[in-house]
Amino acid sequence: MPYEPLFVNYLIRHFAHILLLCSITTANAEINLEVNQAQSGTIPVTVQPESAYPKSTLEQIASIVSDDLKYSEKIRVTAASKKESVEYTIQLSEKSNAYCMNLISPLRRGQQLMTPYCLTDKSGQMRQIAHKFADRAHQKIVGSGNVFRHRIGYVKEIISGSVKAPQRTYQIAVSDFDRHNEHVLLESQDPIMSLAFSPDGKQLAYVSFEQGISRIFIQNIQSGKREVVSGFSGVNSAPSWSPDGKKLAMALSFSGITKIYTMHLETKALSKITSGKSIDTEPYWMPDGKRLIFSSNRTGSPQVHSYDFRTKKTSQLTQHGTYNVAPQMTSDGRHLIYLTRIDRRLQIASKDLKTHEIRHLGNGNLDDTPRISPTDGLILYTTSNGAQSMLAIVSVDGTVKIPMKFNRGSLKYPSWSPVNH
Repeated sequence: MPYEPLFVNYLIRHFAHILLLCSITTANAEINLEVNQAQSGTIPVTVQPESAYPKSTLEQIASIVSDDLKYSEKIRVTAASKKESVEYTIQLSEKSNAYCMNLISPLRRGQQLMTPYCLTDKSGQMRQIAHKFADRAHQKIVGSGNVFRHRIGYVKEIISGSVKAPQRTYQIAVSDFDRHNEHVLLESQDPIMSLAFSPDGKQLAYVSFEQGISRIFIQNIQSGKREVVSGFSGVNSAPSWSPDGKKLAMALSFSGITKIYTMHLETKALSKITSGKSIDTEPYWMPDGKRLIFSSNRTGSPQVHSYDFRTKKTSQLTQHGTYNVAPQMTSDGRHLIYLTRIDRRLQIASKDLKTHEIRHLGNGNLDDTPRISPTDGLILYTTSNGAQSMLAIVSVDGTVKIPMKFNRGSLKYPSWSPVNH
């Protein structure tokens, strides 16, 4: 079966950390690296701190809460001075050694909608308090929490030295969802990619090219201790945790062509999931544990497929276009998130598997590594101009688009921690 060149190049880029060698035209290399911020939630909310001091801690907490809520596809943050009806007011106050939040309904003559929620700042964790306030307010207003208390992991590629002799350093970093409170877990001179948090958020699986070969590591986030779990000949890539944390799905090529395997982490026993002459890669373990979705060119062009552990059968999930890869799925199994090719550029797409509606969510840049949030509503991803990349967030419905700029080097291969703090 002939492999489409772009798919092969895509695999090379993920296995050997090389950019799309043959598919980026000169015109594409000139793309402006920018994500236009858009936010069009329907519920008007204002945040009002009791303090009148512009640089007070309470003012800073209010600013962080406002910034957090701008990530919601349901809420529209508005200034109290604007002449529009505000449906909810988040009131922040300081009492003794604690900061407190009230939720008021101006449309109901100032009715208090919740018992005051107070937190004590024992160790200077102002941002954590703000994230907890934003999450509690979102829960009360919308009926569900959001990502404000979750953490993310990503790879930082920092380039130093001269233009003719650049030196690259790779770091695994973990931070709050908004990239504050960053902590570096690992630094290496060799490429790192494919980060994946364990279900309990305590471990991180990733691919490293130390010693010039790809191997899959698992690292304890707290202690820093790590081990190689897959170092077979050929490709070792794309780790994905089972929902119970006992297994990893991965793409391996020691048999001659890249296939999907699962490994029992306690015994290191391998089970081969896919077979045939196609390239199968990028497994994503569904939250119910019953299926894997993955990328494959088994039908002639790269498409997203599903494997059912019970029936041991595969089915094709994408049919439009000739290039659809890097799948993720919302926990309810309704929205498939993936990369699609449009005019030789990779862009994030969302497919409603019930209505078959397809939304193109990217900005037309070279998008990569879409990762669905633990709360399902947001997608963390990388967007690039071919030379530099940054992280960005877009909502599944496309109403929220927020960039996370990084001025020095590139940010790549993001992953959500499934556990909030």
